Amino acid sequence: MESYFNKEELLNVIHDFYILTKIRITIFDAEYNEILSYPDRKAEICEYLRGNKDFDHQCYLCDRAHMVQASKMSEPYIYTCHAGITEIISPLLLGEKVIGFLFFSHIFNYASHEEALKEILSRTNLYLNAYDTKVEAELVKKVPLFDSEYLKAAARLLQETASYFISNRMAYLKYEDLSSKIDKYIKEHLSEDLSSKVLCDEFGVGKTYLYQLTNELYGEGLAEHIRKLRVHKAMDMIRENKNIKISAIASDVGFDDYSYFIVIFKKETGMTPKKFQTSLRG
Repeated sequence: MESYFNKEELLNVIHDFYILTKIRITIFDAEYNEILSYPDRKAEICEYLRGNKDFDHQCYLCDRAHMVQASKMSEPYIYTCHAGITEIISPLLLGEKVIGFLFFSHIFNYASHEEALKEILSRTNLYLNAYDTKVEAELVKKVPLFDSEYLKAAARLLQETASYFISNRMAYLKYEDLSSKIDKYIKEHLSEDLSSKVLCDEFGVGKTYLYQLTNELYGEGLAEHIRKLRVHKAMDMIRENKNIKISAIASDVGFDDYSYFIVIFKKETGMTPKKFQTSLRG
């Protein structure tokens, strides 16, 4: 399934967010590809450090590894990247399925810029002669310092922003193909267990998203839709064989309880299966 992002609307939100907080937000899809960010440019310290090809590759691996870790969590994930810069990731969750990630980046969680510089130098010194210490010192001073309480508040705000994107359909899954697959699966397995758990496991989606999807597709709940399909299949079986035993139909269309099958059939058609069969015989 492909994630879809309304880039224009997302950009408006993260632009406004930056105006208020001065924190850069980056959006990635579920395959760890960067979709957009504001500001478009990275912090100067990051651009300078990533000018080294080996260091840039480590940044890529670091981002990817932490997104993998964040995908296993239901809450924002705060960590220090391999360069010594603090970042926060919140997964974009549609039900239980991760469809992307939001990043707060370029934050220092140090008591002073001197402490931040000492940490960054200890990490960049591994790349011999790649950097100018004086340049690093000047660029470090431009990165804002935030304490741990601020980071926790920012993490909660990032999570709310992620939820806002999902609820306003700025980020969602293209499910045209998924809907046809679900329809096909249900129709081909009407006699089997079609509980929400079975369908969630089969298609790799969460219950919340499954219910949202089926309501949008069918205009009714999943269980109600399946019951109707089963009754319609039972009606087709009776039409094809007007002498078929009604008791044999129930289990064939997925009803373990024969009495319940009679109740649902009558609710959907206005008559019992036996009466429906009789009406066809003329």
